[in-house]
Parts: sequence; C-alpha cells; structure tokens
Amino acid sequence: MRVALIYPDYYHSGCIEGEPQGRVHLGSGYLSAVLKREGHDVSFFHLLEPVDREAFLEWLTAQGAGLVAFSTTSLMFPKVRRMARWAKDETGLPVVAGGVHPTLDPLGTLEEESIDFVCVGEGEATIVELAEALEGRGEVDAIPSLMGRWRGKDFANPVRHLLEDLDSLPFPDRSIFDMARLAPDQRERITVMASRGCPYRCRYCSNHAQRSVYPDGDRYVRFRSVDNVLAEIEELAADAEGVDHVRFDDDILTLRPAWFQEFVREYPRRVDLPFICNSRVNVLDEEMVRSFADAGCSVICMGIESGNEEMRRKVLGRHMSNEEIVKAFRLCREHGIKTVSTNMTNLPDEDLPALLDTVKINAKARPHCLQVSTYHPYPNTRLYAYCKERGYLSGRHVDTIFDGRSALDVPAFAEPAFAFVKEKFYPLAELYSRLFERGLPGEAAARALDAVLTARRVPWRWRLPLLRRVVDWADRRSRFEWIYY
Repeated sequence: MRVALIYPDYYHSGCIEGEPQGRVHLGSGYLSAVLKREGHDVSFFHLLEPVDREAFLEWLTAQGAGLVAFSTTSLMFPKVRRMARWAKDETGLPVVAGGVHPTLDPLGTLEEESIDFVCVGEGEATIVELAEALEGRGEVDAIPSLMGRWRGKDFANPVRHLLEDLDSLPFPDRSIFDMARLAPDQRERITVMASRGCPYRCRYCSNHAQRSVYPDGDRYVRFRSVDNVLAEIEELAADAEGVDHVRFDDDILTLRPAWFQEFVREYPRRVDLPFICNSRVNVLDEEMVRSFADAGCSVICMGIESGNEEMRRKVLGRHMSNEEIVKAFRLCREHGIKTVSTNMTNLPDEDLPALLDTVKINAKARPHCLQVSTYHPYPNTRLYAYCKERGYLSGRHVDTIFDGRSALDVPAFAEPAFAFVKEKFYPLAELYSRLFERGLPGEAAARALDAVLTARRVPWRWRLPLLRRVVDWADRRSRFEWIYY
C-alpha cells in the first residue's frame, strides 16, 4: 500500500520573518522508515506554507494512496481538520490522525467526521498494522492503540505497551525531507533523538498526559544504546555537506548516569562534530558539565519558564530553586558551553511582578540566548484543567507560541505595563543584568526600576517615555546572542 503522510509545519503568523519555515520531523521519519521496511510505499507532504484545496487535492490524487495519515500537534490541528475534510470529500480514502494532539485528545479529534481513526501513543507499529489491515491482512477494529469508526461501528482498543527496545527501530527516513526548503538552521545540523520520554510531571507539558495513556507508563523513559545512536550519526555525517553540528532533540539527555558516561566517552572518539542538547538545571553538577565540555557540547538549553519560585512550584510543577538556576547557567559559562534559557509569559495567574521575576532571573543567570514563548494550554494536561476551572480559556486558537498571542484571558495581560515588559523582555533582561553587576548601588537602582514599572498611582503615559529611553539604551548594548537552537 502507498501511504500519504502529511505534516503541517508552518505558522500563519509568519513570526520567522523572511526565512523559510519547517524542521526535520523525526516522527514522520520513523513512520516512513517502518512502513518502507515492511514493504509499503510512502509519499510525504511536508507543508511549509499554506496550501489551498486545489493544490492539496492535486498532490493527493496523484499519489495513488490507499491511506491518508496526518501527524499533528495541538497548534496545527485546525489545519489538519481542514485538509482531512478535503481528502475525505474528494477521495473517500480512510484518514488516520496521530501524534501528540490525538494522543492528548482522541475523542475531540474524532469529532471531526472526516477523520476515521486516531492513533493514541507511539505510532510505528500501529500504522504498519493499519496499512496491512486495509489490504486485507488483519482486522482494522482490532489494532491496539487505534480508535475510531469502521464499517459503521465505533471502536476503541487498548493502547499497546511501550516499545522498550528502541534499537529495533530503523533509523528515521530522511529522504522524505527536502533540506533546501527547510529553515536555514536545519541545513547546518544533524538532528537525532537518543531517547523517548521525560520523568518529570510539569503541569503545563504534554509529557505527563502522554505517559498516562500507556498501560506501562512507569517505563515511559527509554534510551537507545549509545552505539546505535552514534552509528546513526556516523552514517549521516559521512554523507552530509555543510553540516557543522549535531542537535539532540531529547527532552533531557542526562537522565541515565551510566548511559551518559558512556556517551561522553564514546562521542568524541566517533564523531568529529560539536553537539547541542537539552538538560535541566537541577540535574547538572560541575562534573557533568565538565564531561559535556570535554565531549564537545557547544550549547545546552535549559528551561527556566518562570522566575517566580511560587508560580514555578505551584502552577507549573517545576521544583527547582532560583539558586539552582543561576548556578547551572554559570557552570556552563565557566566551562565554555553556551546556554539557551526557555521562558514562558502569559501564564495562568501571572501578574506583572511575576513576569518581572522571570526577566530578573535571566539577568542573574546570564544565558547566552533567551527564548521567550507564550504559554499555550494543551488539552488534558493538568494546567489546562486549571485554566478551564478558573475560566481563563478564551476559545481563541493560535498556531505558534512565538508571536505573543495568548489563548488565555487573564486580567493582568491587558495592563500596558505587562504588555511592555513582555515586548521588551530581552533589553530589560540586559538592563537588569547591568544593574546587578554593579553590586549594592545596582541593586538599589533595580528596585527603583521595579517601582517605575509597577507604580499604579502614576499614569502609564507618564512613565512610558522614561522606560523607553532606558530600555532603548540597554537594547543598543545587548550582550545576548541569537543561537539557532
């Protein structure tokens, strides 16, 4: 059977001004690889810009496919819903949706009648069995992890056990990606994943909700063998042109100490490229950072998310102190590793002082690069339920977390000072950083800046000219870098 794999990978907002959009999507690569291994054909439509009905159907009808398969996030699902309708109306082919969004909200996904099936959880085995069943080599409504409608009847099968042996998977099929059309940073890197899953239960993240769907969710975190990971990188590096680093897409690369020690020992022996990865501030110590540096790690990304300790603990479920955050970033800087901090604004219950706390913790930690996003409530996560209970959900849909739009209605967000701090996050972090470096006089000046930003008794229009001047001064002297992460 030929399977038409479709993955929308663009933002309507155009927040990546003047540059192509699109990333190497390893999920699609794995699906293509397992389908081809089992003798099926794959056509891949990597949507990097909006497509109209005519162009979409021209592509689909030319493929001769027997199954239309969408992979989708919650941000992209409205695009998938529209294309599923086009596909069903024109071809009548069976349509399946998988990925994070159908896993988080399978029933909501199936409310779109053009989608026949959803895959809940990991999809490699499911999509192969579905293709075989549609060819007459199995029963569609008996496939684990699949739910939907078949021959006029609804069905919902239990989610299959997690795949423990990740080495049993073929390497992702990268032939489906047209690298020349992707975002520029994608052409300079090899993107791999050494593991699946995260053990932490951050309330805003989809991981805790995804883990809950599995009968053996306690085994959610799994690693490929070091040899398997390095063999993939070696194979890719041998054929790559213009590649200057490796990016590990894992949530946290340092979860398994024994695996990590083998990795940092073997990586520089077998791969002559620096690498970038994710970690977490409360799992890094000096020995680990030194090992990273010796192995060739050039950039580590770590989540701060909120600089307000109470919000971080009670709202986000992130149990780490400000001291741990500052120490981890400074350790990396001392050992020559650049850092990226990830931060969220427009959090439920967030007010101006809490947002300023996030600015100021970045000023103290001094990451080389700041990534600032707008919180989005993902279905069936704990924080989504909290937002729903508090009446924060606006019903607005956004397709990116990077253009400032919020799906929440929280009174503080409408305040002009809140909007100003959010817009000027980067230069304000620079300004506070320069003040903190001046010791006690700088600390006093920082408190004065706090007072100007938060002074409700002084009209905003009176404060704004002064704030613009000092922020523009800091912006012209910014020491932060832009790191393609």
